[in-house]
Amino acid sequence: MTEYVEAIIRSDLSISELDDDYLFDEGITSITQANIGKNQYISFHFDTENEANILKIIHSIFGKYVDLTIKQIPKKNWVLETQKNLRPIISKNIIIHNDNYQKSKYTHIDLCINESMAFGTGHHGTTYGCIEALSDLKKKTEINYFLDIGTGSGILSIITNKLWYCSGIAIDNDKIAIDISKRNFRKNNVNPSVKYKVLDIMKDSYQLKKNNYDLIIVNILANVINKIRFDLRELIDKNSTLILSGITYSQKNSILMHFLSIGFVKIKEYQYEEWVTLTLVYCKSNRHRKYFNRYI
Repeated sequence: MTEYVEAIIRSDLSISELDDDYLFDEGITSITQANIGKNQYISFHFDTENEANILKIIHSIFGKYVDLTIKQIPKKNWVLETQKNLRPIISKNIIIHNDNYQKSKYTHIDLCINESMAFGTGHHGTTYGCIEALSDLKKKTEINYFLDIGTGSGILSIITNKLWYCSGIAIDNDKIAIDISKRNFRKNNVNPSVKYKVLDIMKDSYQLKKNNYDLIIVNILANVINKIRFDLRELIDKNSTLILSGITYSQKNSILMHFLSIGFVKIKEYQYEEWVTLTLVYCKSNRHRKYFNRYI
């Protein structure tokens, strides 16, 4: 059987401090972090065996004298293996489960999202924060048309559609994710007015500007969120809502500062473990900005 190569490093460095783009470009297929006893470890999985390259990458990040173990492990999709055992998520009147659990009779919104190669089962702090933000937003705001950036499994688009019975578009730069979201849309009886599209927001945001979005959900990497902030400002309608996630606590102030400086106002934030979700409103005038600041 073909095998992965796993490099395990004992380090106090947080996984959120690593440059994901660089690591994945260098052939790393997954990164995990765990505490064992008093020590913290980071694990890299490589798709091919090239010890010299592995050592070069790890030494460039952790230094030459890092505590390091390299071993071969069976080639499985460890994401899928882990997700098969996930228990249902319950958030207010929303329950999310896989096919191992029956549909709930007691909640307003019941979603079935099976394990897949696309991100989004509701268990991660970034997705859970968005679910909580959407549930709270339902009490205060009417949504007619939304944009879900980095849709992954499509989970947030499904929830948004079911909360407001609204239209929208879900985008991701990964075709596999869009194929999976299409299956999940069908499985959860999402209104056909919710569309999906393979699109890279970093390159092709102009393709989305013909619509007026009163809600934009962005659950991607923080460095990408920061780069597309002006695109988001152009896409969103005045006095409309922006939900940002994929942000660690240490990144929050920097992200928030950049968005406040271009006309957004913070309404609420959610934190689960090290992950922060922000609910913002875009105000095109100082008068509206003062109103929302009073509201906060």
